[in-house]
Parts: sequence; structure tokens; C-alpha cells
Amino acid sequence: MTLFEVLISLVIIAVMLATMLMFLWGFLESKKEAALLADRTQIARQILDRVAAELRGCVGMDEINFATEKGQRLLGERRSITFLTAAVPERYQYEFVDDLATPPPAQHDLRNLSYSLWIDPENKTEDNEPIVGGIIRTEKRTLNQFLVDEEDPLQVRNDLWSRELQYLEFRYFDGVEWSTTWDIEEGNSLPQLVQITIGFAPITNEEVDDQDLQLYPLEEYPLGDDQPHPDRYSTIVRIPAADRLFSSRVQRLGKQFAEQFGVEGGGP
Repeated sequence: MTLFEVLISLVIIAVMLATMLMFLWGFLESKKEAALLADRTQIARQILDRVAAELRGCVGMDEINFATEKGQRLLGERRSITFLTAAVPERYQYEFVDDLATPPPAQHDLRNLSYSLWIDPENKTEDNEPIVGGIIRTEKRTLNQFLVDEEDPLQVRNDLWSRELQYLEFRYFDGVEWSTTWDIEEGNSLPQLVQITIGFAPITNEEVDDQDLQLYPLEEYPLGDDQPHPDRYSTIVRIPAADRLFSSRVQRLGKQFAEQFGVEGGGP
């Protein structure tokens, strides 16, 4: 073989090796992206299923004759929600104790739960965007919230869920319209549906300040904007204890009427 033929052979081999390396690199990157997507999907599914299950156990005030105090009814904002739900007491509540032993404190099957997006109130990123640390779940395990010892871990528990989650949104359906807030003080205080959306891309200043609702108003985009968000996951939960006669809708209309015309009373 001549020197020219040897050089041609080396060039062909180099091109083939480069092609194989590029194919292998692309395959590994695709496998990495698929694994990341699978992990995120699993995390999102677990969290959405947990929140949805607790929301389905939510109870309205008229069912238990509670006073209309905050924390004893469903209070909803766009980035947080607080509600009362039924839960099975802990296992130690069913254990037998000796007559001389001190029994554990009584635990009701109703618990007050809160979910919110933790946003650093003081610091920002280099791009002046919010710093998000994940979703905070707060659980109060006693029925009478006025007797809760905030320092007792058996009564109040705070958990930080999945630092990877950087987005959280709730929307509420009264049977006719969707809203990003919920605050009913009389009768059955539960919405018919609640939409939960979580995401892994960081929330922006415009979304924190609800400026995106000006571009995508609720009347035209009740379930969110029409832009693709491959990093976000949503589910819609039906509240079984909500009034089928849509009394919450009537109460909301009455509250809007009172606020608009400056009159007292919650009737429409």
C-alpha cells in the first residue's frame, strides 16, 4: 500500500469512529433524559396522588358544626391551600397500655392540612427571579386548633417535599366558574373541583405577582394558559363532601355582591 492509501484508510477509520462516538453520545443523552423524565413523573404522580387523596377526605363546616375560624374551613389561594380532612389516627392510638402508665394524648380523626410553595422572601437569583425551596406540608393533628402547641411535633408537623418542585398552583371550581382563590364563611365551604398543578421549572416573578393572568385571563383560560409546559403535571380532584346544590356558588355570588355594592350579608 502506498502512503496515500494509508492516509485515506486512516481518515475513513477516524470518520467511522467519530460517527460511532456521536451515536453513542446521543444514545446516552437520550437515555439520561428518559430517566430524568421517568423520575420526575414518578415524583409528580406520588405527590399529586397524596394531595388528591387528602382533598377527597375534606369536610365542610356544616357537617361538623364548626365555628367559622381560619384553619377550620377550606381556604384557598393560588399558591397555597388550607383545609380540614379526615384521616385514620396513628397506630399508637390503638395500643393497650397499663393502668399505671400515662396514656398517649387523644387524637381526633380530623386534621388541619396546609400546602404552600416555599419562596425565599429575602433573596433572589442572579436574574432577579424567586428562589424556591420546594413544597411545604403542614399538619395539625388536634381537633381544637386553639389548643395546639406549635412546638409539639406530635401536634404540628412541617415537611419539605421535593426540593426539585419549583412550581405550585391551585384553582377552584364552584360549579360554574373557576377561580384562583377560595374563601367561603357560611354553609358548606367546599368547592366542587380543585385543580392542582406542580412543576419543576422555577416560578417567575410574573407568575408570583399574577401578571400572567392578565395575558391569560381565567374567563378564557380557566385551566391555565395554552403554552406547552412539559415540566408541569396537573390533576383535577372532585370533592365528594361538596354541596351538590352548589350552595358555595350562591355564597360566592352573595359575597361579590356585598363587596361590589358595600352592603352587609352573604345572600345574593
